[in-house]
Amino acid sequence: MTPFRHALDVLEFDRIREILTSYAASTLGRRLASELAPIADIDALRRQHSETREMSELLETERLALSYLTDVAGEIESGSTRGAPSEPESLWRVVDLLRTAQTVRAVLSKRGDELPELQRVAESIEDVRSLREKIPEMIDAREGVKSEASEKLASLRRDIRELRHKLRVAATAIHQRANLRKCFQTEGVTIKNDRYLLPVKSEYRSWMSGPIRDRSHSGSTLYVEPDEIVTDGDRLLSLLDAERDEVSRILWGLTREVRDKREPLARIQARVAWVDFTFAKAMYQRAFGLTTPAIRDDDELEFREARHPYLMWLARDVRKDHREPNLEAIQRSVIPLDVRLGGPARLLIVTGPNTGGKTVAMKAIGLNVALALSGVPISAAEGAKVPAYTDLFVDIGDEQSLEQSLSTFSSHLKQIVQVLRHASPRSLILLDELGSGTDPLEGAALGKSLLDHFREQGWTAIITTHLGSLKQYAYLHDGVENAAMEFDSQNLRPTYRLLMGVPGSSNALAIARRLGVSAEVVDAAEEEISKTEAPTREIISAMEKSRRRVEKERRRAERMRKKVQGDKREYAERLEEIDVRKESLDREAELEVDRTMRAARERLRPLLEQLKNVPASHKDIVDELRTAIELLLVATPLGEKREEFARSLKKDGEVYVPKFKSRGKIKKINKGDRHVTVILGGIPTQVSFDDVSWVGAPVDDSVER
Repeated sequence: MTPFRHALDVLEFDRIREILTSYAASTLGRRLASELAPIADIDALRRQHSETREMSELLETERLALSYLTDVAGEIESGSTRGAPSEPESLWRVVDLLRTAQTVRAVLSKRGDELPELQRVAESIEDVRSLREKIPEMIDAREGVKSEASEKLASLRRDIRELRHKLRVAATAIHQRANLRKCFQTEGVTIKNDRYLLPVKSEYRSWMSGPIRDRSHSGSTLYVEPDEIVTDGDRLLSLLDAERDEVSRILWGLTREVRDKREPLARIQARVAWVDFTFAKAMYQRAFGLTTPAIRDDDELEFREARHPYLMWLARDVRKDHREPNLEAIQRSVIPLDVRLGGPARLLIVTGPNTGGKTVAMKAIGLNVALALSGVPISAAEGAKVPAYTDLFVDIGDEQSLEQSLSTFSSHLKQIVQVLRHASPRSLILLDELGSGTDPLEGAALGKSLLDHFREQGWTAIITTHLGSLKQYAYLHDGVENAAMEFDSQNLRPTYRLLMGVPGSSNALAIARRLGVSAEVVDAAEEEISKTEAPTREIISAMEKSRRRVEKERRRAERMRKKVQGDKREYAERLEEIDVRKESLDREAELEVDRTMRAARERLRPLLEQLKNVPASHKDIVDELRTAIELLLVATPLGEKREEFARSLKKDGEVYVPKFKSRGKIKKINKGDRHVTVILGGIPTQVSFDDVSWVGAPVDDSVER
């Protein structure tokens, strides 16, 4: 039995394949999407999920042009058996493939450190540079083989062009002769099979000498090639034959080179097709808010806010682009469910009324598991966990076959036989309406026996049932949990929510009472049930009420958690803004203090210069004063920072010169005189250490080199 095959058919997995193909850009990507299936290699599966997640991130800033991709490798293989060279259009598609591959490689490599899996894909994309450069030199995408492809072809086409002009002029001159005007039809010179012909009325055939090359259907018009141009006409045909031979020779040369490179070209095509397939999954993920599940080595399956993928697709507004659906409206219309399975409880028994959503819930779980195991993001909240199941068994709905004369019960039993033969602890089993379609007592007995067998084998299963006796099974056995499809008994309608931990009921009597069945009949039915199931029903009712309260609190806690996360993000953003503002204020403060110190130096400099002329008896006092002023300016924290900056100056370093309001590159440093030469406006300018700063103009200001 092929793993997953029957399950994918029952879950209508082909519909998901069709959705995915709609997001692929090329026929190659659509082909891979149409072949989507679960992946046996766990490492490869996890790698695909990583590639899709990274592609989704990349598409926030980048775009991939993949729509021109065609099956070049297939053309090469089919062409190799035809005995003819490739056509120019086919050769140009090789160029399209190689150019697209290099563009894709460049885009995928842009954020290699952040997106390592896409970087790995990029590095695996080869190139055939010789073909990528040579084919465009010889082939034009629209015109075919270029005249420049060879000197001989250029010469032949030049001769053909000149000879055509000569023939056209000669034929037109004959057509315009006054003595022959009467014998021609109204149309002018006609070209048929590359010969220049004149339309002669049949009754005037004797007026025009030359071979008849064609005639009209009625026979009234003869297309004659005048004797005067026959020789040149024959020469034109010879030149055209030579041109065709030369074009064929060139095409054969390129064809052989392409066929020699068929293997690397096939690998390149496969890698680029894979990129388009990954692109399709990422586009689907972005459009429907899908998440990447964790593929687990254990048996823990957990979905929060999981939705049926195909119902989400149907809920979109078909009038709008499917790449940008109204996600909020879709999520409102498709009810989510939470489910946990594995660990201590590997069996889940789901009960509830008809049309309560059990089958939809089973399909939602099955489809999301199948998608996860196929490397596709799923319709669930972040934190989804999916075990690496090796098989999926699904028996959902009425699969009875008229051709095989199988009843509903027999059809279900046939699938159960397959489960018993092929399931393992690494399988997931989904059985809908276990024990239905036959006598309730026998169905319940068979159902309990199957559940016992599943427990003994350590199998993982989700089972829906209407049989009341199976609801009690979870309370009597370890490793089994109940769940119920919630039902609004006031409004007599299902809510389609899956409630974990409590069994459900069919609500048949409540519905009957609401729909007008006589109270006497309903009361009698309730009394009959109460004789045998009153204690159980009371327990179930109390547990359901308790579960609803817990579920309400859980949802409130979840809303609070999301709010706290949002507040946390806002707080972090505010802190970042404060840090940026603080840095800006510190910079402004340093700049202002630096300007003040510089102004002080500028005012003191002329005064100190004047003091140089004092009598020698006062020179010691002046020197002490100058030193004290310098120490006063240098001893401040900013002064010390300035001195440290001055000592760190190096040739070719960049500095800001406030008095010139520009940045420049250091050309020369004189530490003795405390001068530095900076290139400003292309001119070497000598300034003192005090005239340069590390604060000032933004770093993106132009710097003179």
